[in-house]
Amino acid sequence: MFRPLVPANIRMHQYSHEKLEDIPEGVFESIRAGFAAQRSETPLVSVNIIAWNEESNILRNLSSLSVIRSTHAVEYIYVDNNSKDKTSEIIRKCGITPVFEIKQGYGFARQAAMENSHGTYILTGDSDTIYPPTWVDSMLKPILAGKSIACSGTYSFIPGKGQSRLRYAFYEFFRDIIHFLRTINRPYLAVGGVNFCFPREVALKIGFIKNNSRSEDGSMALALLKTGKIQRVTQLKAAAWTITRSVENSGSFINAIKLRVIKEFKRVSIYFYKHG
Repeated sequence: MFRPLVPANIRMHQYSHEKLEDIPEGVFESIRAGFAAQRSETPLVSVNIIAWNEESNILRNLSSLSVIRSTHAVEYIYVDNNSKDKTSEIIRKCGITPVFEIKQGYGFARQAAMENSHGTYILTGDSDTIYPPTWVDSMLKPILAGKSIACSGTYSFIPGKGQSRLRYAFYEFFRDIIHFLRTINRPYLAVGGVNFCFPREVALKIGFIKNNSRSEDGSMALALLKTGKIQRVTQLKAAAWTITRSVENSGSFINAIKLRVIKEFKRVSIYFYKHG
């Protein structure tokens, strides 16, 4: 799906505060009230968010989840993966007690979140990401309808100051074509922890890999494939919106595209036959 604009229900959470001290108390009060209204002792779904040194980003994530509108009972589990900044303090001021995982790594953090969850289903996300109010129900729908055992969702980039949203829209358009090709025979290659839903009990038996590799989500998806289908959800109402850090880490937008093209060209043939 081509997304040339950032939706209004995403833009409303784009706070510019970089530090805890800069955030007005009224913002915290509003977010706390939103989470309090959603609180349930018997959640159907546990939203798992992991964070590491996200003081400058996590407020936007908390704000977006505080206004989630779901027909199902939801709980929110935040894991602070040994942050050295005030990530945990912001989470607490928003009305949620974070889980602290001292072992550094995506797999350790995801596992800690899952083990502290109570829902029948887990929905994973990232702390530098904003989610639409329809996110939870949109990701759960195919699973509850019996169409798949798990769902992976797409994501888009929120352009930084001076950046063009349109160029990211084109980048995502071609990336989504690649993800479509992957889902035919290797759906685990299109899964990202930024937007991934699956049954907790099944996943607990599998467990996330215990290291700091970013493959913790794909490894879980590969194991889940042995028990059922993983469906790709591409609708705007299920799309996550994240910062451009992963692209900027490549040095420049052009360099990110070049590296992506080279990487996909080298392995495009594997998309046409099944794993194993």
